[in-house]
Amino acid sequence: MKLKFLCTKLSGTGGTETVLVKVLNHLVTQNEVELVLADEPVKYEWLDKLDQKIKVKIYARRFEKLIKFTQLFLSADKSTCFISLSPKIIKLGAKIKQLLHKHYTLLSWIHFSLADQDMFDAANTIPLADGHLAISSPVKAELMKYGVPEEKIRLVYNPIEPESAKLPSYSDNKPHFFYAGRLMLAGQKNLGELLTGIAHFDEALLDMYGTGVDAKKCEYKATELGIADRVTWHGWTPDLWQTIKKRPTALVMTSKYEGLPMIMLEAIARGIPVVSSRFNGYRDVLKDGENGFTYDVGDLAGLERALHAVAQTTFEPQVVKQSIAPFYLENYFANLEQALVELAKN
Repeated sequence: MKLKFLCTKLSGTGGTETVLVKVLNHLVTQNEVELVLADEPVKYEWLDKLDQKIKVKIYARRFEKLIKFTQLFLSADKSTCFISLSPKIIKLGAKIKQLLHKHYTLLSWIHFSLADQDMFDAANTIPLADGHLAISSPVKAELMKYGVPEEKIRLVYNPIEPESAKLPSYSDNKPHFFYAGRLMLAGQKNLGELLTGIAHFDEALLDMYGTGVDAKKCEYKATELGIADRVTWHGWTPDLWQTIKKRPTALVMTSKYEGLPMIMLEAIARGIPVVSSRFNGYRDVLKDGENGFTYDVGDLAGLERALHAVAQTTFEPQVVKQSIAPFYLENYFANLEQALVELAKN
């Protein structure tokens, strides 16, 4: 099978890139695989992790994008399966297929919640695909809400590998929380809420890994809250888990919406619990008291309770790891391959 993955707006530092590297490197052992990017990544290091047999094309100029993607669809035959992470590209591919009676397969593989975003018109773009890979139960439910028949959807969670390495604990008996991802004070990542929660937890320390347009705003907010001396800003780290040398108390996520965050799976795979907002999809991963605690977005008192609860609970790392057994690679690739074959037949 010819598999062509179509993507836009990848920074090069996020969880989607981590998933793509794992998936493409596996699929290229049995298929012809191509990765087509409609934007220049901010960071290129993740592309170096791809198997050399994978063809990578980048069309960054505005008018070049439309021409090249149109040519891509026009030259495809029935053995080609496009997997698009972009709703706009789905719309283009669906129009060309309909107008010119092309026989390729066009699948959607969206990596965030469809309902809780304002970046695109989900209802009039994504359902145009022939089939859909849903990364979480809520994404599947959202697709069905938009009129996609259930038989055209396959639930395929993001993949993760269990980690055997053990991190030593901190010796100061203080809660050590961390966040890793884009720095957005408001908006999707909602880090103002995270910083406020830490400010209300005396003695709590916070490590922040990541970059973003709001980096300075986040630092100013920490100073304004009087916690500048309790927050460490690490910037972007190309290999996060080589940088973290001691076992944190928990990962903290205050997002307003997510798909299925890789950083959450990566933490749990290392036996680290998570404090998270109850975004669509959290129930696929988080179980209160077993691998973390959750709260409702905007409920600062609830966030404070969750932070204190995770700090006061003794979590057995192996139990935390086993809580996401369905996400581990041995199960994932078999599920993904079956989904691609079934959806391509439809």
